[in-house]
Amino acid sequence: MKTFRLTVLAVCALVGVMTMSGCKLSNGKTFEDITKEFSFEDGEITLGNETDAEYYTMGGASFGGQQVKALEIEWLDDWVTIVAYDGNEVVISETADSALNDSTTMYHYLQADGTLSIEFGKPGIRFKGEQLPDKQLVVKVPRALTFQSIELNGIGHNVGMDGVRSGSLEVNCVRNCISLNECVLERVEVNGVSPTLDATFSQLPKKMELNYVSGKTVLKMPEDAGFTLEMGGVKQEFYSELPVVKKGFKYVAGDGSCKIESNGVSGTLDIKVKQ
Repeated sequence: MKTFRLTVLAVCALVGVMTMSGCKLSNGKTFEDITKEFSFEDGEITLGNETDAEYYTMGGASFGGQQVKALEIEWLDDWVTIVAYDGNEVVISETADSALNDSTTMYHYLQADGTLSIEFGKPGIRFKGEQLPDKQLVVKVPRALTFQSIELNGIGHNVGMDGVRSGSLEVNCVRNCISLNECVLERVEVNGVSPTLDATFSQLPKKMELNYVSGKTVLKMPEDAGFTLEMGGVKQEFYSELPVVKKGFKYVAGDGSCKIESNGVSGTLDIKVKQ
């Protein structure tokens, strides 16, 4: 297990500074909103939504691909991997570095609208951070399946997505590393404190929105890719291996078809040519 309490307190301090300074994201959220799914009090963390706890089932499961329309995942510490494979079912499983119990085992709930919700532990349970196990969540999805949406919320874990298709991807996080490899996504939104996003695309999303403090983004794309980048906030740095033309506050490459908005404080964005 990792010591989580100091990290939580440090994050709360940073969020408090940003909130007092009146810093808001372009989507109207404050950085405090990023962590609203989790309650911090003397280092304690609330897992999931107690209101819906009765609908959740403990442990892993598999579902026919046609049953699952969207994913919502809340995870704390270690890894979330979502990978496309040559199968017909959505399969969820976890491994841990220590023995799990009824409270620390993951829970899931397939809602009537086809949204599969996955929780790190039993919804509504409160833990001291140091009591949380390191756990790795693996979600295998059919290669031909296109989700309507994927939403990832959490603190301090790494996200890896490979070959996944979705209408949208939203990540709300603190201190997370996000890796996207050859995913087909219409829209990408990352809201966070100190996130790292590393994405390789053969087909760019139509829109990307990056809202964070002290974040780093590396986008690898084909040399003939087109994007329009608009940057806001302060202390933002931008580098590109693709030729760009500056038009006012925007940078345009190729046909400019992928719209990228980067907002925040002390962030970097690197555009590289996909090898």
